[in-house]
Amino acid sequence: MTEKKTLKGWRKTIKKEVPYVDTKQYSHNLISLALRAIDGEWGTEEANKAIKDFGLEALGWSKC
Repeated sequence: MTEKKTLKGWRKTIKKEVPYVDTKQYSHNLISLALRAIDGEWGTEEANKAIKDFGLEALGWSKC
């Protein structure tokens, strides 16, 4: 059984992948997956906070 990822873990994934958006094949998908997981577990407000904190609006994501 795998351990459930924490909010901090998902945010770490986003931070790690941001520099590779549009250069590394799956970075965009990994960030989207992380945002969906954050939204599902901790709510839209927390997902929007991640979008703001990591400058994702400039990369094509939008807040809900």
